[in-house]
Amino acid sequence: MRKPATFFLCLSFIAALVWPAQEAFGTRLQSGRQPEPKPSQRPRTVGPPPLPKPPIPEKNEEPETIRISSDLVMLVATVFSEDKAVPNLSQDDFQLYEDGVQQDIVHFAHDEDVPLSLIMLFDTSLSIMSRLEFEKRAAARFLERLMRPQDQAALISFGTDVTLMQGFTNDVPLMIRGLKQLKAKGATSLYDALYLASNHVQPAKGRHMVVVVSDGGDTTSKKTLKDALAQAQLADAIIYVIWTGSLWPSENLRDLAAERALAALTSETGGQVFYPKALTSPDDKDSDEKTLLELNETFAKIGEQVRTQYTLGFYPKNDKRDGTFRKLKVQVKRPGLVARTRSGYFSAKDQ
Repeated sequence: MRKPATFFLCLSFIAALVWPAQEAFGTRLQSGRQPEPKPSQRPRTVGPPPLPKPPIPEKNEEPETIRISSDLVMLVATVFSEDKAVPNLSQDDFQLYEDGVQQDIVHFAHDEDVPLSLIMLFDTSLSIMSRLEFEKRAAARFLERLMRPQDQAALISFGTDVTLMQGFTNDVPLMIRGLKQLKAKGATSLYDALYLASNHVQPAKGRHMVVVVSDGGDTTSKKTLKDALAQAQLADAIIYVIWTGSLWPSENLRDLAAERALAALTSETGGQVFYPKALTSPDDKDSDEKTLLELNETFAKIGEQVRTQYTLGFYPKNDKRDGTFRKLKVQVKRPGLVARTRSGYFSAKDQ
């Protein structure tokens, strides 16, 4: 009888140990809570996919280039009604031709909008000694009337040698002091002087002018007339000449070659030759004042032209960069008006 009692006693003891644990485990499963996930199992926020990178061109690939011509050609025109310069015209009054082909005017300006770079080129050879003092006085008055703050002038003298007496300045008294230092001596190197004057004015701003005071007779230049003219055209320089020779009735006593050379230099660059009368005479008490008055009037005519000029610009329809000389022509639509400008220009040339 003891064995059954002992068996049941042991069975009861085991049940008392197992039941509480079983009850606790069953309660946890029914609570609705999920097991805590491991860090590697937590959800992550994922952004948009990265933008694709542009393809990297191979080393032998070169981007396509578009070439745009920037060879703007500028020229200065003076318009006349008979012998008087005409102001106050508009762009619509002009037509411009290159080698006979009409061009589109893309730039237009009056004198007051464009500064002036002027070189006074004085013949100081012995052949003009008798007139030099009058020329200096007339030139000083010319500069006083012509120059504005935005303009600049330089002074070059030439006899046998060519001398820069005064570099570019807008100081008129400084220019006049340079004029006072001019002295007559030596022979005449006109073409050398014109060549160097054109080279000097070429990089200057605005309109380029060279006013020559000379009798035109060249005796000692190393440069030729053709050299001087070509350099003036490259510099876009307008040449004006005040001729100081004597207009003898007989052509046998005149230097016709010199006169033709001056005419070519001025007409090809859009300028003009002026012939003031030779009034100096020992028998005329008032001859000195008459000579000075004649020179003053001549300089005034140049000033009138300079102050009524027009600047035109165009991009050539012929876009070849071959360095050739191209002829220019400017026409005015209004009847009775004539435009004067340089005869042509050298186009740009690729190296």
